[in-house]
Amino acid sequence: MITEKTDLFQYFGVPRKKEKAGFLVSYRHGQMDELRVKTLRPAVLIIPGGAYAMNSEREAEPVALEFMVRGFDAFVLYYDVAPVHYPAQIEEAAMAMTYIRKNAEKFGIFADKIAALGFSAGGHLLGCISCLWDDPAVKALFGENCGRVRPDASVFCYPVVSCDEKIRHGDSFANFCGGAVDARDYSIEEKVRPSCSPAFIWANTADNCVPAQNALRLYGAYLNAGVPAELHVFREGWHGMSVCNEEVVAERPVQPVCAYSRPWLGLCETFLKTLGFTVRSV
Repeated sequence: MITEKTDLFQYFGVPRKKEKAGFLVSYRHGQMDELRVKTLRPAVLIIPGGAYAMNSEREAEPVALEFMVRGFDAFVLYYDVAPVHYPAQIEEAAMAMTYIRKNAEKFGIFADKIAALGFSAGGHLLGCISCLWDDPAVKALFGENCGRVRPDASVFCYPVVSCDEKIRHGDSFANFCGGAVDARDYSIEEKVRPSCSPAFIWANTADNCVPAQNALRLYGAYLNAGVPAELHVFREGWHGMSVCNEEVVAERPVQPVCAYSRPWLGLCETFLKTLGFTVRSV
């Protein structure tokens, strides 16, 4: 396994202001010379949650390792959180996607098979680059090339989506906006458009932190836009389940509900494979 940490600001020559993060950690397979063929892989950008107040550890490396086992090269974004607000987070996510695409040939990955996966508030940030890839902050960085920021598929995991006060996660929107932008302009279900990429969405009915209605509204928005989408809402579970195994759950033995929700990984893998996210030899 090849691991590498990249300072995205340094790579793109973007001066830091208040930002302290903006790092991308890669988990890549590399090539096996003894196979005597070149292997090309799909990739996934992983965006942890944490209410824009932290980057959740359990939604970072454990997720990358799960997707590596499934043949993906994985990249984890560590982005700025409060008191740093918009536009830092969307800029850093945009730089991460662009960095992966620019280096696709070098890394041995398909430049048009790069998915992005976000948990909770990371799901909101995923929504920003999935639906608002031409946001003013992104266009200021990449101009007319801003379309390269849009993932080729989006995986939303119990996502923060709507600023509707009935279902919103208030802290996430407050920490993201910071008074610099209006939350209504970043209510993701209002921003889905026909040019968005296919989406896989999952949540838990029993989530008492980010209501599952966020996922339902997002799914409805994709349907209304005519974009392929798949939704799974598990009856049991809680917020922040990540990959639903002993690596991310403190209690021992691990609760049976983890086994109940863990199939999201296989369902997601199947979804992506139907879109061509497969390992191939050339």
